[in-house]
Amino acid sequence: PRRFMDDFHFIRPLWLLLAFPALLIGYGLWRHQDRTAEWRKIIDQQLLEHLIVGESGRNRLRPIHLLLATWLICTIALAGPSWRLEPSPFADDEAGLIVLLKVSESMMANDVQPTRLERAKHKISDLLELREGASTGLIAYSGSAHLVMPLTRDDRIVSTMIEDLTPELMPVDGDALVEALLLAGNVLEKSGMPGSALVFADNVTSLQAKALLNADIRLPAQFLSMQQPDATVDSGLQSAASVLEAPVITLTVDPGDVDRIANRAQTSIQSVAAADEGTRWLDAGYNLLPLLAFLMLMWSRKGWLVQ
Repeated sequence: PRRFMDDFHFIRPLWLLLAFPALLIGYGLWRHQDRTAEWRKIIDQQLLEHLIVGESGRNRLRPIHLLLATWLICTIALAGPSWRLEPSPFADDEAGLIVLLKVSESMMANDVQPTRLERAKHKISDLLELREGASTGLIAYSGSAHLVMPLTRDDRIVSTMIEDLTPELMPVDGDALVEALLLAGNVLEKSGMPGSALVFADNVTSLQAKALLNADIRLPAQFLSMQQPDATVDSGLQSAASVLEAPVITLTVDPGDVDRIANRAQTSIQSVAAADEGTRWLDAGYNLLPLLAFLMLMWSRKGWLVQ
């Protein structure tokens, strides 16, 4: 087992520099208030102890001693003493979800009412409500991939941007899933935030499914198949999901599909937090606050500063 001193350190060690002026000031004031300093130079210490009156008992503790102790304890608290790790309390808040929405001509099919694309927009809106306050980004892709909205906690902006997406806005029609996934990973990497991707698509071309085998994509992902609930999942989409080891969730008329997506996204967040556990040092300086408060109460003692 690891010993206490093996991990003991200060999180903000530069604050310890404040201890040096405290010691110098405290020593100087103490010498100034020491009324027997001059007598010690000419009288033997053992004899002096019997000649001094009023230097024992309650008068031994002076305000200067309390000031010095308070200053030093404050310095230690500010330096952040620590000797153990704790999981980051903000791990859940820091995890993001990048939504990849396929905006192609095939998504305009009306086998899913009103269209596959419009139903996907509705599902995304429902998802945003379930993830209220969490970071969400949006990427639109067809024959090319484009970042529509970086990670943000403002659900209203994401919903507004989604409503304006149509195939006519995309430069090229087609399927650029690999490009979209790489872009999603790049967005998360630049943000310094762990997270996952969610793909809304009706199909994936065999060419893209094969390209995934050679693409270095380690981003956790999941798919929502934008086809009729009783339809067979597109083989290309199923192949792409297998390469990414991602689940394929089928469309439902109720919120069940969105609930499954949100629960899995939350599970991904928790796994990220577990992997990151122990990377934050617990600041024990806060434990010194009650002691500092007690020492400050001493300044309210009657006759402490004025006889």
